Amino acid sequence: MFSKIKKYVVGFFVLCGGILFAFLSGKSAGRKQEKLGTLKKRIKDTDKSIKGTKKSQKAIKKTLENKKKALNDIKTRKYKKKKVTKKEAKDFLKNFSKGNK
Repeated sequence: MFSKIKKYVVGFFVLCGGILFAFLSGKSAGRKQEKLGTLKKRIKDTDKSIKGTKKSQKAIKKTLENKKKALNDIKTRKYKKKKVTKKEAKDFLKNFSKGNK
């Protein structure tokens, strides 16, 4: 009777050992660092892309501000009227129309 119980107890420990061995030496064993490494690389790549987009947004904001300033300067600038004779205007229009054809 003791030998039957002994077989079951030894079989149970062998089964537990086999399961433990399968988990420790399985396909995913030791790959945690690899997975973490790939995740860290992805995080770095996304951080770089975020920084790039922020830089481009800053550049776009600066160009918009400069264009707004230039537009306001153009709006506030007043031009002096120049007196032109009829002959000068006729010659200008004649030359201008030749250049556009």
